[in-house]
Amino acid sequence: MYSKDPELGKKIHQLLLDKKVESPAFFNQLTENSLNDIKDKFHDLLQSIGLDLNDASIANTPKRAAKFFVNELFYGLDYNNFPKMTANPNDYKYTSPLFSQSIAFNSTCEHHLVAISGNAYLAYIPKDKIIGLSKLNRIVDFFAKRPQVQERVTRQIFFALQEILGTEDIAIGITAKHSCIAIRGVRDDSTKNITVEFGGRFNTDTQLKQTIYDMLLKSN
Repeated sequence: MYSKDPELGKKIHQLLLDKKVESPAFFNQLTENSLNDIKDKFHDLLQSIGLDLNDASIANTPKRAAKFFVNELFYGLDYNNFPKMTANPNDYKYTSPLFSQSIAFNSTCEHHLVAISGNAYLAYIPKDKIIGLSKLNRIVDFFAKRPQVQERVTRQIFFALQEILGTEDIAIGITAKHSCIAIRGVRDDSTKNITVEFGGRFNTDTQLKQTIYDMLLKSN
């Protein structure tokens, strides 16, 4: 289990509200009774589509699904789960860009509640502090674990990292496949969608910006 920082989570939540990029969700709805409520609703849903909840194979599916939704698939809807960001002073004066490539993530399309899977590419130029590299993965995973659209999650991660790292010099690119394209509608499993956000020097330095685009376009 990773370390959490609810106070930082509340600060990031307010920041995203101010930036008008917060998810359309009520973040104070999860309580100790949520699991039972969701379990009952799953029971009704499965029964409504014709499944026999008396069958041993699926009798516990509502309970399992409720725990999965709350604790894993959508844990990013609770800012009490926001990951602790361990930071160290930049005593060694590292001021070159740091790139973190191919951070794998799984999310959920908020339109059809089917999977989004992809990779995030992050970069920042350190200023006064540096965070542990695994924290970049934690940030991506936290915002992915809620109903999402790709454009919004890109901006959420971007603004959160600017706040946490104390620098405008942030870049993020996301490449992802959406199951709502692959298994319904046009049913195209080959489509890869790319979103980007640049800040500070990454927005003004053509070479730095091109480096991000090159990584994204060369990714599988």
